[in-house]
Amino acid sequence: MGLLPSFPGNPRQGWQFQVRVSGFDAAVFQKATIPEPEIEIDEFNPGGSVKPEKYAGRIKFGDCTLEKGMFADTSDRVAWNWLTSAVNTLTGNQGAPASYKRDVEIVHVNRVGVPIQTWLLKGAFCSKISWGDNEGGSSEHIVETLTLTVEDVEVL
Repeated sequence: MGLLPSFPGNPRQGWQFQVRVSGFDAAVFQKATIPEPEIEIDEFNPGGSVKPEKYAGRIKFGDCTLEKGMFADTSDRVAWNWLTSAVNTLTGNQGAPASYKRDVEIVHVNRVGVPIQTWLLKGAFCSKISWGDNEGGSSEHIVETLTLTVEDVEVL
């Protein structure tokens, strides 16, 4: 996948989630909400029966929300460029899915940087960015919330 092997940031400072995105540098976040899988229920009502038969239908996944994050190159521009590759904010034109859908690896690490759990989000794209409150005296480039819409989730 071409993901970065290094962890940019000190996990003792609260960076508990390493995010690796194919196509650009890794980032670290303090909080992550992993997409929840949900199976839709299909019902079939056979003739003469008073109860419906239930079957597993399609599976769908919620969004992934990453909070309080910083990119390896300390630039918020990385997230902005990913968002605008899906829909250009100046022209309103949509990008080709191949240009904005990426595989994302989220690695939960403990306080000393040892991986605890890894999730692979397939076909993910940035659907929302929130920078939160900015202070004039701060030199930090922190994304308050990054929302990823995903097609599939795999637990590694």
